[in-house]
Amino acid sequence: MKTERVTRAGVARRGARAGDKKLSAPVTLFAAIEAEQHQALREIAFSERRSLADVVREALAGFISQRPARRRLAAAKR
Repeated sequence: MKTERVTRAGVARRGARAGDKKLSAPVTLFAAIEAEQHQALREIAFSERRSLADVVREALAGFISQRPARRRLAAAKR
């Protein structure tokens, strides 16, 4: 996943805060999760001073990296 840091000196997109990551090719994902999962993610994000989206992206990256590449490629072709 390619991201770049938005800095005070750079041209920030509207609503972006200094230090926020800007995605290079964002895709919006809507997923229903359990209330307990949401609360746990919120607590992690708050304690680490990160956005909820950043915590979810990191969790997904870890999940995907544990899967063999061959299975990921086969699933993507379907």
